[in-house]
Amino acid sequence: SSAVDCAVAIASGRLPASESIEQKALKLVMNILLPKSESLEDAVVDSAIRELEGAADFAVQNYEKIQKANKAAEEAKGEHLKKNPSAPASDEEKEALERVKKPAVLFMALAVRRPEMIKKLLTFGARKHADILAKALRATMSKLTRASATKHGAAAIALQVAEMASDGEVPMLLAFLDNLAPSTDKNLPSDELIEAIQKIQDMKLDAEGNKDPRFIIPVASGMKRAILIEKLPEFVVAKDDVFMAALDRMNDRVQRHALVFRDEPDPENPTMHGMTLCEQLVFLHKLDFAKAGIPQKRYLDVIRLCLEEDEMFTDTVLSAALDYMSGKFLEGDEKLPLAYMRTIILTCSKHESLHSWICHVLLPRLIEGKVYNDRRQWEGWMRCAKMLENTGDSGVSSLKAIQELPEEQLEMYRAKYPQK
Repeated sequence: SSAVDCAVAIASGRLPASESIEQKALKLVMNILLPKSESLEDAVVDSAIRELEGAADFAVQNYEKIQKANKAAEEAKGEHLKKNPSAPASDEEKEALERVKKPAVLFMALAVRRPEMIKKLLTFGARKHADILAKALRATMSKLTRASATKHGAAAIALQVAEMASDGEVPMLLAFLDNLAPSTDKNLPSDELIEAIQKIQDMKLDAEGNKDPRFIIPVASGMKRAILIEKLPEFVVAKDDVFMAALDRMNDRVQRHALVFRDEPDPENPTMHGMTLCEQLVFLHKLDFAKAGIPQKRYLDVIRLCLEEDEMFTDTVLSAALDYMSGKFLEGDEKLPLAYMRTIILTCSKHESLHSWICHVLLPRLIEGKVYNDRRQWEGWMRCAKMLENTGDSGVSSLKAIQELPEEQLEMYRAKYPQK
């Protein structure tokens, strides 16, 4: 037992040794002691659990020290810089991560053989102030999930781990599920895994009995668009970061089609997966928020959130979505969504690059579709036209579109906004 403890302690980096000795100890544990007998395997597992618990204790004991070091480092570097959440923020955190990473990796290697051990990973990773251990676990989780999925099946291991996880361990469970279907994987998540994830979502309801949309995010890229449309209200009512993470994952496998709204070949039997950025904006605008029990303010807020993420929802994505919706309106197939003109007004303020297109294409098209028959949209049209009537930009003005208004509507416009 002492010999096993010594080997495991060296392999997990707690006892000082050179890197080559650590590697030899790891091979001894995994290739010789573990397969030797059931009693030795049990001894190795018990020792590995103690090492992981020691890592959790270390994380808790050093929590305040690491927090102070991180804060000082962030103030020195400037908080305006976007940081990688998995990267250490300070030298102290980097050193601590190295300390807890080795016992975590050893434990994960053992957990592939004994999936029930994953419960300990969830428990120790969820301990209060064991943040540095949780961070190390998330950073190395992919090795565990890949090996476990290969050995036991992704859907089966997802359900098994979910059944073991308590409410307090949900963040660690989400990290595990996210690594089962990483965005870097070339293949779409399997139908079996998607079905398992949906079962887990049904299993892990919150205190009010509501579904947690975070569970769906890992497999959103592989879900049929028709199902994602049904799930959209769940994402809309979630926290802003969850909502944006969901949109990002939906678009993950269809990024090269960002500007396209795809038509289903057979609407009765939908086959398209994921949701392009253009489609996301269109379906968000068309969302029946009242039917879904979503406050109008939240409906408008999430669209504004998208516009603020201008590296994701660029001017070209915006114009593609607005163009599609206006085209459907002109064809007489659909009304303009409630937020449509508000989005154009916000776009005018944010994207000067689209002023010319709005003035010379979009506003005239809306006149052709008789936008003035809808009081709310007409008010928005007039406000937008006024914003761009005297922009000072060379050759960019809404004046030509205004002059195309029917006589009655032109009088209404000039009564509201007299020409200077």
